[in-house]
Amino acid sequence: MNNAAAVTKLHFNKRELSLLVPACILLLATLISVIVALALGRAGMDPNSAKYIEGFRGNTGVISSIAGFLVYLGVQAVATTFPFGMSLGTTRKAYTFGTIGYYLIQSGFVAAVGLVLLGIEKLTGHWFVHAYVMDSVLLGNGNPLKLVATIFVLTFTMLSIGGVFGAVFVKAGAKGPLFLGISLALLLALAILFSVPYFSALFAGPVMLKLLVAGLVIALVANCGTYLGLRTASVR
Repeated sequence: MNNAAAVTKLHFNKRELSLLVPACILLLATLISVIVALALGRAGMDPNSAKYIEGFRGNTGVISSIAGFLVYLGVQAVATTFPFGMSLGTTRKAYTFGTIGYYLIQSGFVAAVGLVLLGIEKLTGHWFVHAYVMDSVLLGNGNPLKLVATIFVLTFTMLSIGGVFGAVFVKAGAKGPLFLGISLALLLALAILFSVPYFSALFAGPVMLKLLVAGLVIALVANCGTYLGLRTASVR
């Protein structure tokens, strides 16, 4: 197994983990939102009011429910599968590019599931109970292209972040991810501190586009870090 395509295929050996679990998480997030909508209706809230729609469209349930799992998926794609891939004769470069290929396919799958759910949501009048799940502000306000782009970039970024933590674990053991996490937290805090005066400019114009570009940049940096980590990592 000395090419990237074989590595990508290797990652999909656990189809339940890669395909079934993300779909189930999105379905569960949808179900919870439907239950919340039913509860709000029983509480006497008008589902056609502007306040109700604005509040529900601020729903972050989909993103918050799946983001952590995607990071985990990225971690295990490197930390647990890399030693096995090396034992089968893959090179470190092929493994890195094959893993990126897996991230891209995985991102496309999750985005496709989100698109299907958005279609059902619109056809059913928001799940028959005015529950705004995929038709939310963070996912593009019901715009299919924006939803696909957002979920794709989010998934790719979370997987890539998980991958670099997995690579650091392979290279340095349990202390590696801890050190990396603390370092990134400090850098993020400093970045926020120094960028506060420029927030108005940063969040002017197409904010969503800026966030998507930032996500892709983070993913690129993370994947470069993954390769650098695996290039000198010893297989245990």
